[in-house]
Amino acid sequence: MKQNQSVLRGIGLQFFATPSARMGEIESRLAAIAQELEKDDADVDALERETRALKEERDTLKRSAERRRKLLEDIGSGRSGRVTRTFEDEGVESRTYGVDTPEYRSAWLRNLQGHELTVEERAAVTASAAIPTTTMNKIIARMELTPIIQAVDVTYIPGNVTYPIEKTVNGVSWVDMGTAATDSADALDAITLGAYKLIKTVEITADVMAMGIDAFETWLVARLGNKMSVAVAAAIAAGTGSNQATGLTKRGEITQTGTYTKAGMTYKDLMTILATLPTQYMANAKFAMPRAVFYSDLLGMTDSNGKPVVVADVQSPAKFNILGYPVILEDSFPKDNIVFGDLFEGYKFNFAMSPTVESDKSVAFRSGSTVYRVMALADGKPADKNGLCLFTRAGA
Repeated sequence: MKQNQSVLRGIGLQFFATPSARMGEIESRLAAIAQELEKDDADVDALERETRALKEERDTLKRSAERRRKLLEDIGSGRSGRVTRTFEDEGVESRTYGVDTPEYRSAWLRNLQGHELTVEERAAVTASAAIPTTTMNKIIARMELTPIIQAVDVTYIPGNVTYPIEKTVNGVSWVDMGTAATDSADALDAITLGAYKLIKTVEITADVMAMGIDAFETWLVARLGNKMSVAVAAAIAAGTGSNQATGLTKRGEITQTGTYTKAGMTYKDLMTILATLPTQYMANAKFAMPRAVFYSDLLGMTDSNGKPVVVADVQSPAKFNILGYPVILEDSFPKDNIVFGDLFEGYKFNFAMSPTVESDKSVAFRSGSTVYRVMALADGKPADKNGLCLFTRAGA
């Protein structure tokens, strides 16, 4: 048990090094902004937008770290991977390998490559087909690099999951002293996420067997992890809901809708989009849209004072803000669609079965190739629809 805990701590350090460094940068910059605000010539508007973007990024990093921490706890307690016992024979000590041990990882990857295994390695991977903890974490981390996946609420809960959501909620009322309050007729609704099959296969020539374990794992995570990311991002953006997740832009899912000028979005159109979202969701709101709309309609737009509405993120010039609200560019969004709102509260995506990886040589017997397959069971749907609005280009 102590060995498992030690390995988990090592995994945690490996995973949180980069986010932790970024958190430090954010805190340092926020402290610097506080000092800049004391200057008489400080650009308050620009500093306010930067502060909002930094705090949003900090909250996103915290949520991501919490999801990873919970997943690590599940793995360590055996809920996300069985502990496998090797053989016990004459003169050989009985040992136990968990999915979080280096021995299991090595045996699992060597088996996936098609190498001949020792008796001990064979016993380990035969008893459990669970993906090693470190490899799983790398695939998850790779998927979370995709902005639209990072922005929504992603969970890893086995089986079907039901989320309660607000349907009718009355406001808080003032009551005279000594007078009893009257119950309000609030109502809750719910969304249920099922388990749709998500599969990607990649055929690779026999020379992959010559790779070292670390190089093979890096290749595996990059190829299959990236493919899975693309599929999940496309489902979140435009899933049909038929044998797959329901996307943000599926007709009828988001009820707060509107249109913008056909010839090109105007500043007035942008103000309409901002005004559509209720104030309580504005603090964590983001724009999400296809790249074509951003570069053709929004980049270069100015406000009523001639100032650009799009500003590059000072911490990462490849990222942009629209009037201080982060922008997610995802080409899977249907043409001319723009979503604005609190994506984390507004969309739920659950992996009912975390990604698993298997190999098969029989399907490519003539070529001598190996087919690698990544498969997961997942589903997603818009949840708090009051926190999202959808705008499309007008037809005329």
